[in-house]
Amino acid sequence: MSEIQNLLRRGVLDLSIMIRGIDGELDETLDTLKLTLRQRDNLDASDFRQALEATDKRFDDIESQTEEGIGQLYSLYQVVLGSNDLKVPDDVARKLSDRSPFLHDVLALATQIQPLVSLSSTDSLKDDEILIRLRQKLCSRFITLLRTIAILGDEDGALSDLAHRLEPIPDWSTLDLLAAETISLIQMRLNQEKEKFEYYLNELNEKLVSINRLILEDQQTVTQLHDLNITINTNVDQQLTKVRTEIESATDLQTLQLAMNHSMDTLLGVLTDFQDRVKSSLAGMHERQAELTGQLKSLQDNNRTLIKQVIQERELSMKDPLTQLPNRQGFDELLAEEIARSDRYQQPCCIALIDLDYFKRINDQYGHLAGDKVLKVLAREMRSQLRKTDYLARFGGEEFVLLLPQTTLESGIQALEKMRVHISQCPFNFQGKPVQITFSAGISAYSEGESADQWLNRADEALYSSKDAGRNKTTAANQP
Repeated sequence: MSEIQNLLRRGVLDLSIMIRGIDGELDETLDTLKLTLRQRDNLDASDFRQALEATDKRFDDIESQTEEGIGQLYSLYQVVLGSNDLKVPDDVARKLSDRSPFLHDVLALATQIQPLVSLSSTDSLKDDEILIRLRQKLCSRFITLLRTIAILGDEDGALSDLAHRLEPIPDWSTLDLLAAETISLIQMRLNQEKEKFEYYLNELNEKLVSINRLILEDQQTVTQLHDLNITINTNVDQQLTKVRTEIESATDLQTLQLAMNHSMDTLLGVLTDFQDRVKSSLAGMHERQAELTGQLKSLQDNNRTLIKQVIQERELSMKDPLTQLPNRQGFDELLAEEIARSDRYQQPCCIALIDLDYFKRINDQYGHLAGDKVLKVLAREMRSQLRKTDYLARFGGEEFVLLLPQTTLESGIQALEKMRVHISQCPFNFQGKPVQITFSAGISAYSEGESADQWLNRADEALYSSKDAGRNKTTAANQP
């Protein structure tokens, strides 16, 4: 190989090294070209020509794509600046109109355009993030509501199915349809519960009518016995008067004896009739009293069952069925009590919102059963790191809320960080592969006089500050 050929070979090799990394397909053609050039004395001209042509063709394709991309970037710049109705400096406008053919020039132009649109872009991005978070929260609230109602009865699985359809956060139009379906299902379940209660009220009314009838009949019997007593007294008095008259008018002993026997027989008949009628009335009263006792016992049993069911359903409605932690409803009641206690005794108190990081990836990659398992284990492990007086609840989805009574902000951060580190070190495994689970948290100390929503909102803002800062962090909220 001549010196010139050797220099050409080295030049091509150096050039291939310099442009490597621009494109994957180009790298492959360059590798083929380098292998051909490394043959030295056995260099095959045909192989070299083919490799060079393939490299040249790919480079032409890249150049064409680059030119097209440069044109699209210029067009994009003009659309962006035009849509924001901004005053573009003359030098920037001139560069846009010159349309430099070099990619580095058009990319450098971005540094001059960016300050012109950064403010509006930042505001738009912030608005988009707020809407996304709002959509997440709405879905979370709907899911919690559906699962709570499902505890009380979901024979056809419609409530659970709808909750699963809400878990992959849908877009606004889909969420609107799912929300309408959720409201329709809830209305249907409420109507079913209303029908059940109306049926119970009808049964109760029938029992009360029956009881009232028995009491009325007993009252009538007592009245009849009272009238019968008056009648028997009158009859006895009449018979006694008659006996006295017969005694006074009797002329001999035999006549007196016959009169007395007749009077006694008549009086005995009256008394016997009275006794039979009293026995019959009392027997009827005993039967009605037995029936009344049965009706009252049945009514009491039904009431006990209803009260027990109401208490049980109330307890279930305040508990998350998956993690067995209190849900939002149960937490809200305790939160109101804790705020009143803090205001009364001037005791410090903290609240924290906890959100699992990248939980959607777990559901997408391993399925909802794996996601449910993570939530159950996570709830158990978080609870193990708390005091008995601390109160952990599930807000819905992968979000939890923690109430720390009689706790300063500094102590609350320490407790939350201890929990966060513990969770990050828990050995989770799926399909034989270790998966690290972490959470982000925001914590706020109660400020006297603020509402529960204000307190929670500050913790929520701190939570999203943790997420924006890279996740797996705890952020304290500013005091109002």
